Amino acid sequence: MSRLSDPLGRARSARDKLYQRALPSAGEIKVKVDAAERMVARAEHRLAVVTAAQQIRLQEYARRVRQDQAAGRRGANGRPPVPLEAKTVIVRQRARLARARAWLERARHPRPAPSPTARASLTDPDARLMLRKRGGYCQGYNLQIVCARNQLLLAIDVHDNPADMTALIPMVEQTRRNCTAAAITGPVQAWLADSGYASTANFQALTELPLLVAVTRERTQTGLSPSPEDNIFPTGQREMAARLATPAGRNLYKRRSALVEPGFAQLFQRFGRHLNYRGTADVDTEIKPLGAVHNLNKLFLHAMNTP
Repeated sequence: MSRLSDPLGRARSARDKLYQRALPSAGEIKVKVDAAERMVARAEHRLAVVTAAQQIRLQEYARRVRQDQAAGRRGANGRPPVPLEAKTVIVRQRARLARARAWLERARHPRPAPSPTARASLTDPDARLMLRKRGGYCQGYNLQIVCARNQLLLAIDVHDNPADMTALIPMVEQTRRNCTAAAITGPVQAWLADSGYASTANFQALTELPLLVAVTRERTQTGLSPSPEDNIFPTGQREMAARLATPAGRNLYKRRSALVEPGFAQLFQRFGRHLNYRGTADVDTEIKPLGAVHNLNKLFLHAMNTP
């Protein structure tokens, strides 16, 4: 029985992971809810307008009927207006409002619906398919680091999402906690991130930070190969694009790759790209000491090179 129950348990865990990953993030839910609320408001306004217009027609017809009856005239008012419940435009607007409210309800309470092509590992349900550096895929995790000068790590973590967008806010929060624990009280002059972290929800959540996140391709942002189509930004990213377009913003952002990219290279060269444990908790326990060793090596080399 134990041989059978263990694979079944891992299969259930993998299934639960698929449903969990199918849920949209908090930022995505907020964007969809806001859009649905605007649609409901427009539908309610339109329904109120057409209803009021039809009510005015009905009242005007009733007034003329009363005047004709008082004057002794009959049948001088023509065909009566259609009742509210039978007016085509009102029926359509009511149906549109019902659809908008249903969409709002689905946006507020999304139901996970995994894609038919979604897959989860039975040996490590927490891991996901990640794009390899030189093409192809592997079952693994998305490594995230926050570097200060000389690639000193302020935070290191792994995420189960191949996209970097959802990692920005958690990494900022983890960096703040680590700095507080290490008694690092100096303010961060700038938070730099590439275009993979760009999203309206991230920018709205981190408005108080000196944040610079590329909203175009890296080569375009650093001025190596500007392209006309890269000048079109979503509404929620135009402020960030304007900030990056200033001379100070461009000069600061050019330092991003020299700060963080060597940090990844040094970690992979020293420890490789393979993990020895499975599951988010065990992988986190493995990755944190690697970051500590990396920082200790930096400190020892600095002490040796200091006269």
